[in-house]
Amino acid sequence: MISELFQTMHKARFSGIRIVPENSPSLQQSCVRAFVESVRKAKKGDSERRLMELQFLPAPLLTPILDRMCRYPELRDMLRDELTDPVVFMKLFNGYVPDYDTLEKCLREAAHSCGRPAVLRDLANNYCDMLRTELRLTLHKGDSQVQSRIRARVLESLRFGDYLYEAGWCRCGAEVLTLTNELIALLLQPGRALQMECLVRLLRAQIGACLTSRAALTVQRLLTFVEMPAGESGAPALPLVKAYLQLGSYYYHVQDYDRCHQWALRALASAADGDAPAKGDVIDVLQLIALFCIAKERHDLANMLISQAVQRARTVYGSLHRKYADVLQQYGFVLLRMNAILPAITAFTECLDITGRVYGLLSPHAVVLEGYLAHCLYLRSHTTGRFDMALRHAETALDLARQLMPTSRRVHQQLEHTRDVILRGPDHRRDTKESQPSRERDFHPFSLREIKEKFFELDSSFERDGLACSG
Repeated sequence: MISELFQTMHKARFSGIRIVPENSPSLQQSCVRAFVESVRKAKKGDSERRLMELQFLPAPLLTPILDRMCRYPELRDMLRDELTDPVVFMKLFNGYVPDYDTLEKCLREAAHSCGRPAVLRDLANNYCDMLRTELRLTLHKGDSQVQSRIRARVLESLRFGDYLYEAGWCRCGAEVLTLTNELIALLLQPGRALQMECLVRLLRAQIGACLTSRAALTVQRLLTFVEMPAGESGAPALPLVKAYLQLGSYYYHVQDYDRCHQWALRALASAADGDAPAKGDVIDVLQLIALFCIAKERHDLANMLISQAVQRARTVYGSLHRKYADVLQQYGFVLLRMNAILPAITAFTECLDITGRVYGLLSPHAVVLEGYLAHCLYLRSHTTGRFDMALRHAETALDLARQLMPTSRRVHQQLEHTRDVILRGPDHRRDTKESQPSRERDFHPFSLREIKEKFFELDSSFERDGLACSG
Protein backbone atom coordinates (compact mmCIF):
# COMPACT_ATOMS: atom_id res chain seq x y z
CA MET A 1 0.00 0.00 0.00
CA ILE A 2 2.82 2.42 0.78
CA SER A 3 4.40 1.82 -2.64
CA GLU A 4 1.05 2.32 -4.42
CA LEU A 5 0.44 5.63 -2.65
CA PHE A 6 3.92 6.78 -3.49
CA GLN A 7 3.53 5.97 -7.19
CA THR A 8 0.16 7.80 -7.42
CA MET A 9 1.50 10.94 -5.73
CA HIS A 10 4.70 10.80 -7.78
CA LYS A 11 2.83 10.70 -11.11
CA ALA A 12 0.46 13.48 -10.09
CA ARG A 13 3.26 15.77 -8.93
CA PHE A 14 5.25 15.46 -12.16
CA SER A 15 2.15 15.87 -14.36
CA GLY A 16 1.41 19.24 -12.76
CA ILE A 17 -1.83 18.10 -11.12
CA ARG A 18 -2.43 19.41 -7.60
CA ILE A 19 -4.52 16.77 -5.88
CA VAL A 20 -4.27 18.09 -2.32
CA PRO A 21 -4.56 21.53 -0.69
CA GLU A 22 -1.55 23.43 0.55
CA ASN A 23 -2.02 22.44 4.21
CA SER A 24 -2.59 18.76 3.52
CA PRO A 25 -0.47 16.00 5.13
CA SER A 26 2.81 15.19 3.45
CA LEU A 27 3.35 12.00 1.47
CA GLN A 28 5.21 10.46 4.40
CA GLN A 29 2.41 11.31 6.86
CA SER A 30 -0.19 9.84 4.51
CA CYS A 31 1.83 6.64 4.10
CA VAL A 32 2.34 6.33 7.85
CA ARG A 33 -1.36 6.77 8.54
CA ALA A 34 -2.30 4.26 5.83
CA PHE A 35 0.19 1.69 7.11
CA VAL A 36 -0.97 1.91 10.74
CA GLU A 37 -4.63 1.75 9.70
CA SER A 38 -3.92 -1.37 7.64
CA VAL A 39 -2.27 -2.97 10.69
CA ARG A 40 -5.30 -2.10 12.84
CA LYS A 41 -7.80 -3.56 10.40
CA ALA A 42 -5.82 -6.66 9.44
CA LYS A 43 -6.24 -10.01 11.14
CA LYS A 44 -3.69 -11.01 13.74
CA GLY A 45 -1.51 -13.13 11.47
CA ASP A 46 -1.58 -10.57 8.63
CA SER A 47 -0.78 -7.65 10.95
CA GLU A 48 2.20 -9.52 12.41
CA ARG A 49 3.53 -10.19 8.92
CA ARG A 50 3.16 -6.51 8.05
CA LEU A 51 5.01 -5.48 11.20
CA MET A 52 7.91 -7.76 10.27
CA GLU A 53 8.57 -5.32 7.42
CA LEU A 54 9.34 -2.55 9.92
CA GLN A 55 12.89 -3.76 10.55
CA PHE A 56 13.70 -3.04 6.89
CA LEU A 57 12.48 0.58 7.05
CA PRO A 58 14.88 3.47 7.69
CA ALA A 59 14.65 5.18 11.06
CA PRO A 60 13.03 8.40 9.71
CA LEU A 61 10.02 6.29 8.62
CA LEU A 62 10.08 3.86 11.54
CA THR A 63 9.85 6.61 14.16
CA PRO A 64 6.55 8.19 13.00
CA ILE A 65 4.98 4.74 12.50
CA LEU A 66 5.67 3.72 16.10
CA ASP A 67 4.63 7.19 17.26
CA ARG A 68 1.26 6.85 15.51
CA MET A 69 0.77 3.36 16.96
CA CYS A 70 0.85 4.98 20.41
CA ARG A 71 -2.56 6.52 19.66
CA TYR A 72 -4.34 3.17 19.64
CA PRO A 73 -4.55 1.13 22.88
CA GLU A 74 -5.35 -2.03 20.87
CA LEU A 75 -1.87 -1.83 19.28
CA ARG A 76 0.06 -1.69 22.57
CA ASP A 77 1.02 -5.37 22.47
CA MET A 78 2.39 -5.01 18.93
CA LEU A 79 4.18 -1.81 19.89
CA ARG A 80 5.79 -3.60 22.82
CA ASP A 81 6.91 -6.49 20.62
CA GLU A 82 8.58 -4.05 18.23
CA LEU A 83 10.34 -2.09 20.98
CA THR A 84 11.70 -5.25 22.60
CA ASP A 85 13.26 -6.25 19.27
CA PRO A 86 16.89 -5.04 19.60
CA VAL A 87 17.26 -4.55 15.82
CA VAL A 88 14.26 -2.20 15.63
CA PHE A 89 15.02 -0.41 18.89
CA MET A 90 18.66 0.25 18.04
CA LYS A 91 17.65 1.94 14.80
CA LEU A 92 15.87 4.54 16.90
CA PHE A 93 18.47 4.62 19.66
CA ASN A 94 21.58 5.13 17.54
CA GLY A 95 21.17 8.82 16.95
CA TYR A 96 18.59 8.85 14.16
CA VAL A 97 15.84 10.25 16.37
CA PRO A 98 16.13 14.06 16.74
CA ASP A 99 15.61 13.57 20.46
CA TYR A 100 14.56 10.77 22.79
CA ASP A 101 11.13 12.24 23.52
CA THR A 102 9.36 10.17 20.85
CA LEU A 103 11.22 7.00 21.83
CA GLU A 104 10.43 7.45 25.52
CA LYS A 105 6.80 8.23 24.70
CA CYS A 106 6.59 4.89 22.87
CA LEU A 107 8.22 3.09 25.81
CA ARG A 108 5.77 4.66 28.27
CA GLU A 109 2.81 3.61 26.13
CA ALA A 110 4.12 0.06 25.58
CA ALA A 111 4.51 -0.39 29.35
CA HIS A 112 0.69 -0.45 29.66
CA SER A 113 0.31 -3.54 27.48
CA CYS A 114 -1.55 -6.42 29.16
CA GLY A 115 0.28 -6.43 32.49
CA ARG A 116 3.80 -6.49 30.98
CA PRO A 117 5.30 -3.17 32.11
CA ALA A 118 8.99 -4.21 32.08
CA VAL A 119 9.67 -3.25 28.46
CA LEU A 120 13.29 -2.22 28.96
CA ARG A 121 14.08 -5.33 31.00
CA ASP A 122 12.84 -7.62 28.22
CA LEU A 123 14.62 -5.50 25.61
CA ALA A 124 17.87 -5.76 27.60
CA ASN A 125 17.51 -9.55 27.83
CA ASN A 126 17.01 -9.81 24.06
CA TYR A 127 19.95 -7.49 23.46
CA CYS A 128 22.18 -9.58 25.73
CA ASP A 129 21.17 -12.72 23.82
CA MET A 130 22.21 -10.96 20.62
CA LEU A 131 25.58 -10.00 22.13
CA ARG A 132 26.21 -13.56 23.35
CA THR A 133 25.48 -14.87 19.86
CA GLU A 134 27.96 -12.40 18.37
CA LEU A 135 30.59 -13.35 20.94
CA ARG A 136 30.11 -17.03 20.13
CA LEU A 137 30.22 -16.58 16.33
CA THR A 138 33.12 -14.11 16.13
CA LEU A 139 35.95 -16.30 14.83
CA HIS A 140 38.12 -14.17 12.54
CA LYS A 141 39.09 -11.51 15.03
CA GLY A 142 42.01 -10.26 12.93
CA ASP A 143 39.84 -9.21 9.98
CA SER A 144 39.61 -5.41 9.71
CA GLN A 145 35.89 -5.44 8.90
CA VAL A 146 35.21 -7.68 11.89
CA GLN A 147 37.25 -5.34 14.10
CA SER A 148 35.33 -2.24 12.98
CA ARG A 149 32.01 -4.06 13.47
CA ILE A 150 33.01 -5.09 17.00
CA ARG A 151 34.11 -1.54 17.85
CA ALA A 152 30.81 -0.11 16.57
CA ARG A 153 28.89 -2.64 18.66
CA VAL A 154 31.00 -1.75 21.72
CA LEU A 155 30.25 1.97 21.40
CA GLU A 156 26.55 1.23 20.95
CA SER A 157 26.48 -1.11 23.95
CA LEU A 158 28.22 1.44 26.18
CA ARG A 159 25.52 3.99 25.44
CA PHE A 160 22.72 1.45 25.84
CA GLY A 161 24.06 0.13 29.15
CA ASP A 162 24.28 3.69 30.44
CA TYR A 163 20.72 4.37 29.27
CA LEU A 164 19.42 1.32 31.15
CA TYR A 165 21.18 2.50 34.31
CA GLU A 166 19.69 5.99 34.02
CA ALA A 167 16.23 4.49 33.45
CA GLY A 168 16.54 2.57 36.75
CA TRP A 169 17.25 -0.90 35.31
CA CYS A 170 20.69 -1.11 36.95
CA ARG A 171 21.00 -4.90 36.91
CA CYS A 172 20.15 -5.02 33.19
CA GLY A 173 22.66 -2.25 32.51
CA ALA A 174 25.34 -4.16 34.42
CA GLU A 175 24.66 -7.29 32.33
CA VAL A 176 24.92 -5.36 29.05
CA LEU A 177 28.16 -3.67 30.15
CA THR A 178 29.66 -6.98 31.33
CA LEU A 179 29.15 -8.43 27.85
CA THR A 180 30.52 -5.19 26.37
CA ASN A 181 33.68 -5.74 28.38
CA GLU A 182 33.99 -9.18 26.80
CA LEU A 183 33.54 -7.63 23.36
CA ILE A 184 36.34 -5.16 24.10
CA ALA A 185 38.62 -8.13 24.82
CA LEU A 186 38.14 -9.20 21.17
CA LEU A 187 39.63 -5.92 19.90
CA LEU A 188 43.29 -6.17 18.92
CA GLN A 189 43.98 -2.59 20.06
CA PRO A 190 41.16 -1.58 22.41
CA GLY A 191 42.95 1.41 23.92
CA ARG A 192 43.20 2.34 27.57
CA ALA A 193 40.50 5.04 27.34
CA LEU A 194 37.85 2.65 26.00
CA GLN A 195 38.63 -0.02 28.61
CA MET A 196 38.50 2.53 31.43
CA GLU A 197 35.23 3.98 30.19
CA CYS A 198 33.60 0.57 30.12
CA LEU A 199 34.84 -0.30 33.62
CA VAL A 200 33.66 3.04 35.03
CA ARG A 201 30.17 2.61 33.60
CA LEU A 202 30.06 -1.04 34.67
CA LEU A 203 31.07 -0.14 38.23
CA ARG A 204 28.36 2.53 38.41
CA ALA A 205 25.69 0.05 37.27
CA GLN A 206 26.90 -2.62 39.70
CA ILE A 207 26.79 -0.16 42.61
CA GLY A 208 23.25 0.85 41.62
CA ALA A 209 22.19 -2.81 41.45
CA CYS A 210 23.89 -3.59 44.83
CA LEU A 211 26.10 -6.24 43.16
CA THR A 212 28.82 -5.66 45.75
CA SER A 213 30.94 -8.76 45.13
CA ARG A 214 31.06 -8.14 41.36
CA ALA A 215 31.74 -4.46 41.96
CA ALA A 216 34.77 -5.38 44.11
CA LEU A 217 36.31 -7.23 41.15
CA THR A 218 35.59 -4.30 38.84
CA VAL A 219 37.25 -1.96 41.34
CA GLN A 220 40.44 -4.03 41.28
CA ARG A 221 40.56 -3.93 37.48
CA LEU A 222 39.84 -0.20 37.41
CA LEU A 223 42.57 0.51 39.96
CA THR A 224 45.17 -1.08 37.69
CA PHE A 225 44.27 1.45 34.97
CA VAL A 226 44.09 4.42 37.34
CA GLU A 227 47.52 3.66 38.82
CA MET A 228 49.08 3.01 35.41
CA PRO A 229 51.60 5.71 34.36
CA ALA A 230 50.05 8.15 31.87
CA GLY A 231 52.73 7.68 29.23
CA GLU A 232 52.67 3.88 29.26
CA SER A 233 51.89 2.23 25.93
CA GLY A 234 52.00 5.62 24.29
CA ALA A 235 48.66 6.53 25.87
CA PRO A 236 47.95 10.22 26.41
CA ALA A 237 46.99 11.62 29.79
CA LEU A 238 43.34 10.81 30.53
CA PRO A 239 40.69 12.77 32.45
CA LEU A 240 40.38 10.51 35.48
CA VAL A 241 37.65 12.33 37.41
CA LYS A 242 34.94 9.83 36.38
CA ALA A 243 37.06 6.93 37.65
CA TYR A 244 37.76 8.77 40.92
CA LEU A 245 34.03 9.43 41.33
CA GLN A 246 32.98 5.81 40.89
CA LEU A 247 35.75 4.54 43.16
CA GLY A 248 34.62 7.01 45.81
CA SER A 249 30.99 5.94 45.32
CA TYR A 250 31.96 2.28 45.72
CA TYR A 251 33.77 2.89 49.00
CA TYR A 252 30.83 4.97 50.25
CA HIS A 253 28.55 2.06 49.33
CA VAL A 254 30.64 -0.43 51.35
CA GLN A 255 30.99 2.15 54.20
CA ASP A 256 34.76 2.48 53.90
CA TYR A 257 34.59 6.23 54.51
CA ASP A 258 38.34 6.81 54.75
CA ARG A 259 38.89 5.59 51.20
CA CYS A 260 35.74 7.37 50.07
CA HIS A 261 37.26 10.57 51.48
CA GLN A 262 40.52 9.90 49.63
CA TRP A 263 38.86 9.44 46.24
CA ALA A 264 36.44 12.32 46.83
CA LEU A 265 39.44 14.60 47.41
CA ARG A 266 41.12 13.38 44.23
CA ALA A 267 37.93 13.90 42.23
CA LEU A 268 37.50 17.41 43.64
CA ALA A 269 41.12 18.32 42.95
CA SER A 270 40.88 16.91 39.42
CA ALA A 271 37.69 18.85 38.69
CA ALA A 272 39.00 22.09 40.20
CA ASP A 273 42.25 21.86 38.23
CA GLY A 274 40.36 21.79 34.95
CA ASP A 275 40.83 18.06 34.30
CA ALA A 276 37.05 17.68 34.02
CA PRO A 277 35.53 20.51 31.98
CA ALA A 278 32.16 18.74 31.76
CA LYS A 279 29.63 20.40 34.08
CA GLY A 280 28.02 17.03 34.78
CA ASP A 281 31.26 15.83 36.39
CA VAL A 282 31.28 18.82 38.74
CA ILE A 283 27.68 18.04 39.77
CA ASP A 284 28.63 14.40 40.46
CA VAL A 285 31.64 15.52 42.53
CA LEU A 286 29.40 17.75 44.67
CA GLN A 287 26.96 14.88 45.26
CA LEU A 288 29.69 12.47 46.33
CA ILE A 289 31.22 14.95 48.78
CA ALA A 290 27.77 15.76 50.18
CA LEU A 291 27.13 12.05 50.85
CA PHE A 292 30.52 11.77 52.55
CA CYS A 293 29.73 14.78 54.76
CA ILE A 294 26.39 13.22 55.71
CA ALA A 295 28.21 10.02 56.70
CA LYS A 296 30.46 12.16 58.93
CA GLU A 297 27.42 14.05 60.29
CA ARG A 298 28.55 17.42 58.90
CA HIS A 299 25.01 18.31 57.93
CA ASP A 300 25.49 22.03 57.30
CA LEU A 301 28.25 21.48 54.76
CA ALA A 302 26.37 18.56 53.16
CA ASN A 303 23.29 20.75 52.74
CA MET A 304 25.36 23.51 51.12
CA LEU A 305 27.09 21.11 48.72
CA ILE A 306 23.97 19.25 47.59
CA SER A 307 22.16 22.58 47.16
CA GLN A 308 24.99 23.71 44.89
CA ALA A 309 24.56 20.49 42.89
CA VAL A 310 20.78 21.08 42.58
CA GLN A 311 21.33 24.65 41.38
CA ARG A 312 23.88 23.59 38.79
CA ALA A 313 21.77 20.64 37.57
CA ARG A 314 18.71 22.84 37.09
CA THR A 315 20.81 25.38 35.15
CA VAL A 316 22.61 22.81 32.98
CA TYR A 317 19.82 20.29 32.29
CA GLY A 318 16.60 22.19 32.95
CA SER A 319 13.78 21.27 35.32
CA LEU A 320 12.52 18.31 33.22
CA HIS A 321 15.52 16.04 32.77
CA ARG A 322 16.49 12.64 34.11
CA LYS A 323 19.83 13.89 35.48
CA TYR A 324 18.18 16.76 37.32
CA ALA A 325 15.80 14.18 38.83
CA ASP A 326 18.81 12.10 39.98
CA VAL A 327 20.31 15.10 41.79
CA LEU A 328 16.92 15.95 43.30
CA GLN A 329 16.64 12.39 44.64
CA GLN A 330 20.05 12.69 46.30
CA TYR A 331 18.94 16.05 47.71
CA GLY A 332 15.89 14.41 49.26
CA PHE A 333 18.07 11.65 50.73
CA VAL A 334 20.42 14.19 52.32
CA LEU A 335 17.48 16.12 53.79
CA LEU A 336 16.04 12.88 55.16
CA ARG A 337 19.33 12.03 56.86
CA MET A 338 19.30 15.52 58.38
CA ASN A 339 15.79 14.88 59.78
CA ALA A 340 14.41 17.68 57.60
CA ILE A 341 11.30 15.67 56.77
CA LEU A 342 9.02 18.26 55.16
CA PRO A 343 11.67 19.57 52.67
CA ALA A 344 12.58 15.94 51.88
CA ILE A 345 8.93 15.16 51.04
CA THR A 346 8.86 18.18 48.73
CA ALA A 347 12.05 17.06 46.96
CA PHE A 348 10.90 13.45 46.53
CA THR A 349 7.46 14.57 45.27
CA GLU A 350 9.00 16.83 42.64
CA CYS A 351 11.41 14.06 41.65
CA LEU A 352 8.53 11.58 41.29
CA ASP A 353 6.67 14.05 39.06
CA ILE A 354 9.71 14.51 36.78
CA THR A 355 10.32 10.75 36.66
CA GLY A 356 6.71 10.09 35.72
CA ARG A 357 6.86 12.61 32.88
CA VAL A 358 10.14 11.20 31.53
CA TYR A 359 9.86 7.43 32.12
CA GLY A 360 6.27 6.98 33.26
CA LEU A 361 5.28 5.71 36.70
CA LEU A 362 5.92 2.08 35.70
CA SER A 363 9.68 2.28 36.27
CA PRO A 364 12.09 1.19 39.04
CA HIS A 365 12.66 4.86 39.89
CA ALA A 366 9.01 5.11 40.93
CA VAL A 367 9.45 2.10 43.28
CA VAL A 368 12.36 3.79 45.07
CA LEU A 369 10.68 7.20 45.28
CA GLU A 370 7.37 5.79 46.52
CA GLY A 371 9.32 3.91 49.20
CA TYR A 372 11.12 7.08 50.27
CA LEU A 373 7.84 8.99 50.39
CA ALA A 374 6.26 6.25 52.50
CA HIS A 375 9.12 6.46 55.01
CA CYS A 376 9.11 10.28 55.08
CA LEU A 377 5.33 10.49 55.55
CA TYR A 378 5.54 7.91 58.35
CA LEU A 379 8.03 10.12 60.18
CA ARG A 380 5.92 13.19 59.44
CA SER A 381 2.81 11.40 60.71
CA HIS A 382 4.14 11.49 64.27
CA THR A 383 3.04 15.12 64.33
CA THR A 384 0.16 15.08 61.81
CA GLY A 385 -1.38 11.71 62.67
CA ARG A 386 -1.96 10.93 58.94
CA PHE A 387 -0.49 7.42 58.75
CA ASP A 388 -2.92 6.55 55.94
CA MET A 389 -0.91 8.66 53.46
CA ALA A 390 2.30 6.81 54.33
CA LEU A 391 0.54 3.45 54.02
CA ARG A 392 -0.85 4.37 50.58
CA HIS A 393 2.64 5.12 49.24
CA ALA A 394 4.04 1.92 50.78
CA GLU A 395 1.31 -0.18 49.11
CA THR A 396 1.93 1.57 45.78
CA ALA A 397 5.66 0.85 46.04
CA LEU A 398 5.02 -2.83 46.83
CA ASP A 399 2.55 -3.19 43.96
CA LEU A 400 5.04 -1.66 41.50
CA ALA A 401 7.85 -3.86 42.82
CA ARG A 402 5.76 -7.00 42.28
CA GLN A 403 5.06 -5.96 38.69
CA LEU A 404 8.53 -4.73 37.72
CA MET A 405 10.90 -6.73 39.94
CA PRO A 406 9.16 -9.97 40.92
CA THR A 407 12.45 -11.72 41.74
CA SER A 408 14.07 -8.89 43.77
CA ARG A 409 13.60 -10.36 47.22
CA ARG A 410 15.69 -7.69 48.92
CA VAL A 411 13.52 -4.86 47.56
CA HIS A 412 10.32 -6.65 48.59
CA GLN A 413 11.61 -7.29 52.11
CA GLN A 414 12.63 -3.67 52.60
CA LEU A 415 9.27 -2.33 51.39
CA GLU A 416 7.35 -4.89 53.45
CA HIS A 417 9.35 -3.80 56.51
CA THR A 418 8.41 -0.16 55.83
CA ARG A 419 4.74 -1.11 55.52
CA ASP A 420 4.85 -3.15 58.77
CA VAL A 421 6.42 -0.21 60.64
CA ILE A 422 3.65 2.08 59.38
CA LEU A 423 0.94 -0.41 60.41
CA ARG A 424 2.38 -0.58 63.94
CA GLY A 425 1.68 3.13 64.30
CA PRO A 426 3.74 5.86 65.98
CA ASP A 427 7.01 5.12 67.72
CA HIS A 428 6.79 7.08 70.98
CA ARG A 429 10.48 6.56 71.68
CA ARG A 430 11.37 8.69 68.66
CA ASP A 431 12.15 12.39 68.92
CA THR A 432 9.65 14.05 66.58
CA LYS A 433 11.43 17.40 66.45
CA GLU A 434 12.47 18.16 62.85
CA SER A 435 15.45 20.23 61.79
CA GLN A 436 15.04 23.26 59.57
CA PRO A 437 18.06 23.45 57.24
CA SER A 438 18.87 26.51 55.18
CA ARG A 439 16.98 26.53 51.90
CA GLU A 440 18.99 26.03 48.73
CA ARG A 441 18.06 29.50 47.45
CA ASP A 442 19.77 31.02 50.50
CA PHE A 443 23.13 29.78 49.18
CA HIS A 444 24.58 31.99 46.48
CA PRO A 445 26.31 29.98 43.72
CA PHE A 446 29.83 29.22 44.92
CA SER A 447 32.73 28.69 42.56
CA LEU A 448 34.48 25.34 42.58
CA ARG A 449 37.51 26.99 44.18
CA GLU A 450 35.36 28.22 47.10
CA ILE A 451 33.82 24.78 47.52
CA LYS A 452 37.29 23.24 47.53
CA GLU A 453 38.41 25.66 50.26
CA LYS A 454 35.38 24.82 52.40
CA PHE A 455 36.01 21.11 52.00
CA PHE A 456 39.64 21.54 53.04
CA GLU A 457 38.39 23.43 56.11
CA LEU A 458 36.39 20.31 56.88
CA ASP A 459 39.57 18.24 56.51
CA SER A 460 41.42 20.44 58.99
CA SER A 461 38.55 20.10 61.47
CA PHE A 462 38.87 16.31 61.16
CA GLU A 463 42.54 16.62 62.07
CA ARG A 464 41.74 18.83 65.09
CA ASP A 465 39.13 16.34 66.29
CA GLY A 466 41.63 13.52 65.91
CA LEU A 467 44.30 15.39 67.90
CA ALA A 468 41.79 16.19 70.63
CA CYS A 469 40.81 12.55 70.92
CA SER A 470 44.42 11.36 70.99
CA GLY A 471 45.34 13.94 73.67
